[in-house]
Amino acid sequence: MQASLKHLSICLLLMLTPDISVAEQSLAIAEGERLLVLAPHPDDESLSAAGLSQQVLAQGGTVRSTVVTAGDAYVGAVMLDSGKRNPSAADYLDFGEKRLEESRRAAQLLGNGFIHLDLLGFSDGSIYSALISHWRRNQPMRSEYTGFDHVPYREAEDRGLAQDGHDLLNELVAILRDTNPTIIAFPDVMENDSDHAGLGMFTLLAVHQWLLEGPTPHPQPKLLAYLIHWQAGWPTGSNWGIPQDWSDQPLVLPADLPLRGHSRACVNLSPAQINLKRAALAEYKTQQRIMGDFLSAFVRSSECFTLLKPNDGNRIEQVLAHWRQVRKTFDNHPLSRRKI
Repeated sequence: MQASLKHLSICLLLMLTPDISVAEQSLAIAEGERLLVLAPHPDDESLSAAGLSQQVLAQGGTVRSTVVTAGDAYVGAVMLDSGKRNPSAADYLDFGEKRLEESRRAAQLLGNGFIHLDLLGFSDGSIYSALISHWRRNQPMRSEYTGFDHVPYREAEDRGLAQDGHDLLNELVAILRDTNPTIIAFPDVMENDSDHAGLGMFTLLAVHQWLLEGPTPHPQPKLLAYLIHWQAGWPTGSNWGIPQDWSDQPLVLPADLPLRGHSRACVNLSPAQINLKRAALAEYKTQQRIMGDFLSAFVRSSECFTLLKPNDGNRIEQVLAHWRQVRKTFDNHPLSRRKI
């Protein structure tokens, strides 16, 4: 199933851009940048862009971080957290509340109160599902773990909102309008995780709609696609079982990640920025207990992204329609969190 999703993502991105390699570059951060970080789960915002966020703030800019789901369907972590072999819906809900609060604490530490954090509180696994098979409000995605088809969390700003693609897209477009970002960091659609890949597609849809309705000339934000989940063993140390210190080594994007005609851009982190990223990730205690090696593997001397162009989403609606149609030839249901 994952191989099918990855192959399909490759085909889609090749449709969007010519296959011309561009050399890696340093990411220039100007004064007064407005950074928007879009994360599928709590901790992805810190894993991907904790250093970038610090550098934008240091240059007098603003940072807004939007976490779409509560990350409540990590079965192994919920079992460990609850001490139960068969956790109940209440256990998954309690775990989701904890993860949202962890994001809040990490943002407070990372930005010293200057990061605007949105916790949307959708169910884990709902992003890809909303994209593929639960687009309309009258057919929301119901979590097999919490039992809810709407946002149930006290910590969430979207409590009560139906878990459907149309509402999620509208929420992202509203955030873009309000933020008017000059930099957007979001998951690469090549991600080997259904919610990450799904949010990558939702981001391109939202950016496309936002730019269409914007003034002339259109804003030209930098689109930074980050990578968290790839083949097993990337980044080095992520599956070693014991957290290691990788802070003297840069993050190197995998050689088999297709460039797709785009370029790659990196920010180099100072020792102080690395230490603050490590401290922010330490706030995700539910994740540190079960995957501390994975989190530590991203505490490095750089953060790297695939740099897209705003017009890369111009045909995204047609591409998405094609993606939905092709998915039907593989299965009638979206990937579940158990299959990831």
